[in-house]
Amino acid sequence: MPLTIDILNYGLELSMDFGENWLQPINERLSTVFPNLSAQKLEECHLICKTVNKMGNRYVQENPVHTGTEITFIVFETFEKFMLNKYHWVSAKNLKRLYSQSCYYAYK
Repeated sequence: MPLTIDILNYGLELSMDFGENWLQPINERLSTVFPNLSAQKLEECHLICKTVNKMGNRYVQENPVHTGTEITFIVFETFEKFMLNKYHWVSAKNLKRLYSQSCYYAYK
């Protein structure tokens, strides 16, 4: 079974979970919804989603906006354009959540 846009977006959603699943592999949780995925495809999806998260986090962190004495974050539209250029399949819902989490991590 190939990794479809739906599978990738569901995996990305799982990869951004907080709580007990925070930063945990998504393979097992993904397999409950997509039981026909092989172990290799589950791991591939996990690695792709991990890469997307890291790229989003890094992009926000490395591109602060300086306004006087304040440091803020790039606007969502800039983030969205950057991410979709690399990962065209990411849903609008996941982009918003990834942006929010990336800003949170950059602030910390």
